[in-house]
Amino acid sequence: PMPDELREQVQPILDAIAAMGLPLLRVVGVEADDVVGTLCRKALDKGQRVLVSTGDKDMAQLVVDGVTLVNTMTDTIMDRDAVKAKFDVWPEQIIDYLALVGDSSDNIPGVPKVGPKTASKGLNQYETADGIVEKGEEIKGKVGESLRDNVDSLRLSKELATIKCDVDLDVGVDELT
Repeated sequence: PMPDELREQVQPILDAIAAMGLPLLRVVGVEADDVVGTLCRKALDKGQRVLVSTGDKDMAQLVVDGVTLVNTMTDTIMDRDAVKAKFDVWPEQIIDYLALVGDSSDNIPGVPKVGPKTASKGLNQYETADGIVEKGEEIKGKVGESLRDNVDSLRLSKELATIKCDVDLDVGVDELT
């Protein structure tokens, strides 16, 4: 559930957006990340370049040729190479990376005993979380044991980490300014 401190901030933010006359797109029952992901894909399909302003690491999965992330808080820009440099995995591996390490801000449990270095090492060796699970017997020690014992949690984490890019929207990218 949404923390109370965040819940208290929602309505004042919505009121401020309305007062400034800014457009607001909200889809009931859909996470904002999924709306952003869908708009990215729609814009790419139209040949447009996309710049997403965010500090959320799960958005790195959206980075492809034509989609770049900018974090205005840290003044950083993330293209494919920057994602690889930051996480030591490619954007198409970010879902598996987050499924392995977890992300408390998005309630993704991850796999106990698997941190960023272990996740990136495994993904660089086996390419995907499924590849890691397939070769689970080769992974020794507490990490291997934890991976074998938490396959269901890993699958759930992967589902939770995946940004949907096919949400039905009432507006298209041409209607947004």
